[in-house]
Amino acid sequence: MAVQTLKALSAEQVRFFHDQGYLALPTLLTEAEVAALRGIVDVLEEWVQAHPHPDFQREPASQNSSRYVIRKVSNIHRHGGAPWEAVWTDPRILDIFEDLLGPELRFHHSKLMMKPPFEGSAKVWHQDLPEGFVSHEEQARLRPLGTAFKPEHAPIVAIQLYLDDSTKDNGCIQVVPGSHRRGLFEDPLDQALVNPAEVRLAELRAGGALLFHCLTYHYSAPNTSPRWRRAPVFEYMAPCTHITATTSPRDVDFGKVMRTRG
Repeated sequence: MAVQTLKALSAEQVRFFHDQGYLALPTLLTEAEVAALRGIVDVLEEWVQAHPHPDFQREPASQNSSRYVIRKVSNIHRHGGAPWEAVWTDPRILDIFEDLLGPELRFHHSKLMMKPPFEGSAKVWHQDLPEGFVSHEEQARLRPLGTAFKPEHAPIVAIQLYLDDSTKDNGCIQVVPGSHRRGLFEDPLDQALVNPAEVRLAELRAGGALLFHCLTYHYSAPNTSPRWRRAPVFEYMAPCTHITATTSPRDVDFGKVMRTRG
């Protein structure tokens, strides 16, 4: 993950990400961009009521029997029209990833995570890598390596963008700093691996973003508030030489070249 010329982040921010496994950006999207994306999410919510689609996953905690309450939309970059397609190729975002991963970037996948008011379910403590990013056979090869399996060996990073304020009450992401350097574990994580004293809340306002490595321990609590927490996630990677990266067969554009050297 050597950095050549910084385009968007400061040297301090890059160091923090590589040391801690995450980085919060208080502002990234403009108010107008957030409003436009929210509007399209509203349209998609209405559309799926009459058009069931395998990319739209129901919220398991919802008691609403008269409405399809969405937990997750896979391939969000392909479902929302031009404004959503523009996000995954946004130079501001690609510059950030170039600063973190180097000049050769590939796309991994996208999704929209929805935590509806009072019903958004928790996501248990986990690392992203064993959640479909590598095969079970590859996981079995990597786990015995322990801390010899370094984050640089799995250059896959997520950015979660916020269309609503993300707080403890509505299920913001919680991370364990530095956990991306502890190796690969079973999915979900054994709770004994998470020291509550180490946990940090990634509370951010709408328009902000959170970056985290695919080995970083993270969790999000249920939404106990009357407010939405809608947050698209885009994953990018550098060319992988130490692992064989995969993704869900339904994810489109996996491996697409976003930037290349020169």
